[in-house]
Amino acid sequence: MNSLDRIHPSTILELESEPTGPLIIDGIGCTVRIGRNVSFEARIRIFAEVSNAVIEIGDNCTIGGLIRLVRGDGGVIRIGAGTTFNQVGLSLHETGRIDIGKNCMFSTDVHMDPSDMHPIFDRATGERINPPQDIVVGDHVWLSTRVILLKGARIGSGAIVGAGSMVAGSLPANVLAVGQPAKVVRENVVWTREMNETPDLPTSVA
Repeated sequence: MNSLDRIHPSTILELESEPTGPLIIDGIGCTVRIGRNVSFEARIRIFAEVSNAVIEIGDNCTIGGLIRLVRGDGGVIRIGAGTTFNQVGLSLHETGRIDIGKNCMFSTDVHMDPSDMHPIFDRATGERINPPQDIVVGDHVWLSTRVILLKGARIGSGAIVGAGSMVAGSLPANVLAVGQPAKVVRENVVWTREMNETPDLPTSVA
């Protein structure tokens, strides 16, 4: 373990790869699972106001950046196998979920949080009007530099989100979307990681 680690004794660690980034876990009853062949240079910070949270990293991932859980009971962050992050910030400011699929590619300065971070209330009724909403990212999604996913964002598998975009709702599969908020500018696209890689195209029907 890292010399900077601080782990609450109630924490469950299931590590098939050794993280090189610091683990600062002050929350109670939290679980961190890291799969096989994972390069994990991100920092995990779970505050004392968090309980029973789960962080799961699938096999063959490369993870850089910060995963931060600030408050709430039972929050979940799951990252599918083969996904790569450059510098990505995942936050839970209250109980919620971030589900990221397999073989995704996230660039630098990508951020997401299923909470607005502070509550907003209706002045007449006292009812909270901005509850958290889960974030769901499908398989093989490419998020470019400085993309922000707001609460409730849902991105279909194979989609690409252009640099500097903000996703505030749902995007279908296999589209290119750009803007603030992100809007579809092209449909029926596929992408590859390597310049000389052949895309996985659907088989034509005679």
